[in-house]
Amino acid sequence: KDGKLISYVGGMDFNKSNFDRVRLSYPQSGSSFKPFIYASAFASGYKASDKINDAPIIFEDSNLESVWRPENYTGKFYGPIRLREALIQSVNLVSIKLLRQMGIPLTQNYLSRFGFPSSRLAPDLSLALGSSSFSPAEMVRAYSIMANSEDPKDLFFIERIEDRNGKI
Repeated sequence: KDGKLISYVGGMDFNKSNFDRVRLSYPQSGSSFKPFIYASAFASGYKASDKINDAPIIFEDSNLESVWRPENYTGKFYGPIRLREALIQSVNLVSIKLLRQMGIPLTQNYLSRFGFPSSRLAPDLSLALGSSSFSPAEMVRAYSIMANSEDPKDLFFIERIEDRNGKI
């Protein structure tokens, strides 16, 4: 609630690598990004009980070398599924179809409210699958905004420094 980080592990062994993976690495966010797509949908009027058909879809794009046939992690399709269940199950195709229905620019605009820079958000439907890269610290901050949207706080790492006697 206050932006205070309780634990911070930047790597396995500082002596072997002092690279801070919490703030300086930028892995693809993957499925951990999907709740932000859904938050955008709910803010746009979708309801958790709304259904989207989880069925195969093929995209042809002149920017791609071939057609794109996104799949769910399980390789299965679930038919009409409620958004709440699709989010719980991390259903890729529903996330893609949801983003396509909302529109990429509108969604990108909403995602900037979580601190995601628009310039680093994928400009295509892969955004729904977490193809954009954000540091773990950026993801933590975004989730803290989701949890504390009324009064968001910036993350901070050091609250105070005490000596061995507890003196600040």
